[in-house]
Amino acid sequence: MPNQDDSLLDEMRDIKRLLILQLLESGTPQGRIATMLGVSAATMSRMLPKGLTKSIRGGDQK
Repeated sequence: MPNQDDSLLDEMRDIKRLLILQLLESGTPQGRIATMLGVSAATMSRMLPKGLTKSIRGGDQK
């Protein structure tokens, strides 16, 4: 049974992902976002589903 701290951490992770997506959509380079978060570019890449950055920037419509 998750406690309140676990729920708060999950919510914070979700908010972080949404902010990352907003930055990507606005054209902020992935490397710059990684620097702002204090993580490597490789870690930043692992935080997002494969191909998501191209999809956001390229405006892929399926």
